Amino acid sequence: MNTHHQMPDRGLLRVGAASAILGVVAAVVQSAVDPSYPDDPSEAILRASQSHFLTFSRVLDMTAFLLLLVGVSVITRVFSAGRGSAWAGVARTLFVVSAAAGATATMVVGSLPEIARSWAEANSALKPGYVAVYDALGDVTGGVFAVSWAALGLFGIVYAVALSRSDLFAKTLAGISAASGVALVSAIVVGIGFQVPVAFVLLVLGLVLSYVVIVASSLKLLRMSGAPKVDASHTSNAPRSPAQPAPSV
Repeated sequence: MNTHHQMPDRGLLRVGAASAILGVVAAVVQSAVDPSYPDDPSEAILRASQSHFLTFSRVLDMTAFLLLLVGVSVITRVFSAGRGSAWAGVARTLFVVSAAAGATATMVVGSLPEIARSWAEANSALKPGYVAVYDALGDVTGGVFAVSWAALGLFGIVYAVALSRSDLFAKTLAGISAASGVALVSAIVVGIGFQVPVAFVLLVLGLVLSYVVIVASSLKLLRMSGAPKVDASHTSNAPRSPAQPAPSV
């Protein structure tokens, strides 16, 4: 019986790996240049009206989401050539949810500089209204980003199961993926439920580990794209050697 599974096209593997790695680079650069603002909405809107870095940071953020989505979609496709394909499919869906939520929050945050500029040009009587809108949108984006990070954490856990069941990836990578997922989910639970500073540490740890998993998976794809093809269907259908005894009936 022929059980050969077709590996995705080598060109697709290279494109997926490159997209994932570039997405991680864009995400790291975005984190480095992302401007920080005071918690006081009145001070935050003033800072936003004087800076253009927020818009540039959001463009990088959106670019990272799109590149990572392409990369992870290709990475999870290779599991169809081995075990763990069902778990990889669930992981892919969770990553799509994470990317969609993150992109939505990014677009909302991208509107904040325009609100800040309108606030700067408004008369004193209208300024409090702009501050209230700015503060409300900030709270909304915080909640949407929390959904994105929670989905990314679940992706890490489910992807770890797929990795552990596959014979294509190192088992160590499954442990790192599980750790990233647990850290991200814990960050959301601790941050919302207890509001303690350790939640931020867990969030950063989870994001860094998830980047490590994606880059390591991408490097594996690059190695797979350069490996010689093995036609399993040919070997399974090859004629039996005359010296080999026929099976007994």
